[in-house]
Amino acid sequence: MTRAWPRLPASARTTLWWLVGLKCLVGLCSVGAVRLPLLPAPEAPTARMGVVAVGPTSVHDDARPVDVPPVSVHGEAPEEGLPWREGALLLWLGGLAWQGRELLRGLVRLRHLRREARPIEDDAIHETAMALGRELGLARVPPLLVSEQAPGPLVFGLLRPEIILPRRALESLSPLEQRMALAHELAHVRRRDLWLGWVPVLARAVFFFHPLVRRACHEYALAREEACDAAALQATGAEPHDYGRLLLLFGVARAPAAAAASGAPSHLAALKRRIVMLEHAQNEATRHPHWARWVLGGLALVALVPFQVVAREAPASTPAPRVSGTLAVPRPALSAPRADEDSALSYVLITPPHHTTMSGTTDDLRAARALAGEGNKPLLYVRRDGQEYLIRDAATLKAVEESFATQREIGEKQSELGRKQSELGHKQSELGRKQAELGYKQATIGRKMADVARKRSDLALERHRLERTNAQVSPEFERREQELEREMEPLEQQMEELNQQMKAFTEPMEELGRQMEILGKPMEEFGRQMEAASQEAQQKVRTLLDDALRKGLAEPVKR
Repeated sequence: MTRAWPRLPASARTTLWWLVGLKCLVGLCSVGAVRLPLLPAPEAPTARMGVVAVGPTSVHDDARPVDVPPVSVHGEAPEEGLPWREGALLLWLGGLAWQGRELLRGLVRLRHLRREARPIEDDAIHETAMALGRELGLARVPPLLVSEQAPGPLVFGLLRPEIILPRRALESLSPLEQRMALAHELAHVRRRDLWLGWVPVLARAVFFFHPLVRRACHEYALAREEACDAAALQATGAEPHDYGRLLLLFGVARAPAAAAASGAPSHLAALKRRIVMLEHAQNEATRHPHWARWVLGGLALVALVPFQVVAREAPASTPAPRVSGTLAVPRPALSAPRADEDSALSYVLITPPHHTTMSGTTDDLRAARALAGEGNKPLLYVRRDGQEYLIRDAATLKAVEESFATQREIGEKQSELGRKQSELGHKQSELGRKQAELGYKQATIGRKMADVARKRSDLALERHRLERTNAQVSPEFERREQELEREMEPLEQQMEELNQQMKAFTEPMEELGRQMEILGKPMEEFGRQMEAASQEAQQKVRTLLDDALRKGLAEPVKR
């Protein structure tokens, strides 16, 4: 939509990208989704001709498909509880802990920045802020602070927002440039970006592995800055080229990353896009004011209602699905095949004691088992055009069995690769578990750091109040500040040690991922070879069966 509508106001684009983050969180937390049957109904499931061995298989008298559990191509039942799901969960928890650690680090840096900031004493700047606040419709203008370390202007604080300006903004900027910088930060306060920004931040933290979610969060941050640029131009009446020069001064600066602070994206491409968008910012307030709101309101409803696109239900008259493969099946109670089944060529090769190769329906399997009885001789059951046959010719049975030799060889190779992949998966799971443990420790220390930072912030606010009222700072007050400072130092040291330990796991995890990717390529090739071998075996078997029927080697079954 944003590509098709390049002149869409920045405030509307901000809402659109914010809804993407909201959609992610709503979909994650939702207990149920609205099912939309838009996909075509599934065809009857058919397994390719192959050589596979399965565990206990149940066959019922109502001609439903064979209930086949997951299989392994080398003739052994698959291991229960493969580590992939557990490993993926541990990896996700480790990544989530890493994202939380980055947020906490940004918050701590902002706390340090706020602690060293001091109130601005220039009355002219305060008067300018008051006038801009009235122009933007703010009931209360946040306090203005100046910092030696701030990389650029920013707004900080959820409950009590404050505007922090860098020292050079007061010393080198003209009055007009100061007004534009203040108007931009006040626009953040007016738009409640400090609160709304948590939605895309949380979406990015939870879906850190998803490139499109990261893209959506980046677009939201950029559109948010463009919306504030437009509001600042309208509030100050400045020219776009004057505002562009201001962006060149501060646009490449990066504020500490935290949702509790508004900071501009630092990428040069983003800065270039913001400067280009200034050409259209002045007319943004009067462009599409009414119907655009209705469109965005409808999109908001779509974002809040989770839905799932599913297939339509298959028709009730679907015939019994055909099954193709090699089954190790216990002998069940059987019934004769139904008269309404398709007339395609079907066969079941039974090789005692418990080896069965087939291409047909479950009714064919039951009929073949019934005709084989309890004997120990191989038997080939064939059904063609509704007529049943039995083939006991040894040469034909051997030729049919040998048709699957290539598939068996490929299956053994796939099994060996699968074993290696499973071993790599176990190693990845173990690394993920260790990362999750470190992440838990980081989260625990981060919570303590946040608690200490909150106490220090409260003391800083109290000191600021005392300084403004020229009140005396008591020794007890300073002692409490020093105690919190000493309490924070070991926590920061522990957090840094955990960060180093977490980094130590990054390289081996990436190496395991590269090894897994290397094994994945031959596995894909084996899959293509298995597909070709399956089609070739299918054709060979049908040719052998046609020859057997033509030569009279097939004995008709009389019911």
